[in-house]
Amino acid sequence: MNVCLTDHYGKSFIIQLAWNFDHEDFRTIVQKYFSGTHMYRFIVQGHELDIYNEYIFNRQKSLFKNGINVMVTRRMLGGGYVEMQILTGIILSDLEQQLLKIPTVYYEDKPCQVCREHPNCFQLCCSRICQSCFVSYFESSSFRLKCMICRRDIDPKLFFISNDFICSLESLDEIRDLMKCIDCQICHCGLLVVNETLYAKQTCQQCKRTFCFFCNKDWDDGLQKKHNDLYTCHVNCDYETRLSYELVPLQSNLSVMVPNRRFCPFCFTFGSYDDKCKYHMCPSCSRSFCFICLEEETLCKSKYGSNYQHKCTDFKKQHFDDFPTIAKH
Repeated sequence: MNVCLTDHYGKSFIIQLAWNFDHEDFRTIVQKYFSGTHMYRFIVQGHELDIYNEYIFNRQKSLFKNGINVMVTRRMLGGGYVEMQILTGIILSDLEQQLLKIPTVYYEDKPCQVCREHPNCFQLCCSRICQSCFVSYFESSSFRLKCMICRRDIDPKLFFISNDFICSLESLDEIRDLMKCIDCQICHCGLLVVNETLYAKQTCQQCKRTFCFFCNKDWDDGLQKKHNDLYTCHVNCDYETRLSYELVPLQSNLSVMVPNRRFCPFCFTFGSYDDKCKYHMCPSCSRSFCFICLEEETLCKSKYGSNYQHKCTDFKKQHFDDFPTIAKH
């Protein structure tokens, strides 16, 4: 099978593995590209490979498939890093050349749905878009393909032709996925830092900036003294703020109190109560959940016999360890 290794500079290496490969085969081949493998982490589909434990590695082999991308991050005192800006730069610089390889269709009566001018368009599921409009559309869509009509997600492999370009997109998606983890952060210099200690005070090995890992502020910035504690510096720190809330009356039933801030229990997007009912639809993952019990709306109704205006149970608290980490991810 073909496997793409993408390093912390955005450079990709295509390796080949036998279908019945073992952990020693993988270690041997990656050592050709990354000497001293103990200095690196190898991440597949959000899971860190244990290349030193044969039993665990064999259980992880099911993550591999032909064409899979392996994200390689370099370890440092506070973790490892990947330069996200390099990846987005590679994608933007290659995009126009990639579009020249994709056939267009001539629609005389149905021009581009964005500019309404060009008749030569790419067919993107139900929608049509010309090459001139595609670049800005793709960048504004965070380099994801989505139909402009039915809003369906489109697999890049069904649209783009170059395997290298597809691997770059998959690498970017993996970085975004990793950013959901509480132990991942992007430094001001553009590096994605992985925190192995989960303490607040960290120093970026690239730019040497000392900062609070969880709110990304310079450590000595501001008048208030920061504290090097687990998950927070205690100075308006981001994750601590996400866990905080005030109880306010439920507008559809003023006798019921509801937290005014929550993070989505499914994708961890932070949001506020909208002064309506207790069910809220997350703008990121579109799943509706209860602000009181944090269960998905359908489960809240069936589990507690509840509805939009009545209390289901005592409000559930959220904790730092509710957020994913690379290990749990």
